[in-house]
Amino acid sequence: MFTQKQGGRPMQSGLDAESQFVQGESREEFAALRAGYFDRFHPTTPDQRFQVDNLIRNEWLLRRYHRVEAQLWEYQTTLCDRSTGVELGEAFSRASTIFMRLQRRVSAAEKAYKEAMGELDRLQASSEPQQIKEETVELASFLNSGPEAVSPLRNERPVLGNPEAELTISGVPAAIAVPIQNPGAGAINPNLA
Repeated sequence: MFTQKQGGRPMQSGLDAESQFVQGESREEFAALRAGYFDRFHPTTPDQRFQVDNLIRNEWLLRRYHRVEAQLWEYQTTLCDRSTGVELGEAFSRASTIFMRLQRRVSAAEKAYKEAMGELDRLQASSEPQQIKEETVELASFLNSGPEAVSPLRNERPVLGNPEAELTISGVPAAIAVPIQNPGAGAINPNLA
């Protein structure tokens, strides 16, 4: 079974490879699929691992359902009168309830996949180290560059009365934005009027 280290302890996938196969499916393909998902997402908690297992299981089911659909078409067309030239239509007409049932299974697997992906994204985003979030804030402050830059991490205020140094919170020069009122003077900055 594929393992992933968590705090020195191995983290195993909850999927049992032997229970995932039906006749005609490849254990090697399943192992490659599983390894690909664990290499991509690197789950670090049991909750993340559970969601990665859900992604793997639902993708495997979707692959199976696509093979089932192809085999259904093949089987149903062999039961049809080949002299009519409309074997597909006849096959669909005879087996429409089977195809609808298969489509419900495909739709359920697709929905479960999307939900697992969303939950995994949420779990991984909430477990990001604070340091990465602070670096993102610093990178996002590229508009506040230069000697008079406002630091978003330290809440520094611009020097009033110097239009070149006055910046709004969004990093737009004050001359372009709404004039900043000097709280000490009680009037609008004359350099901006």
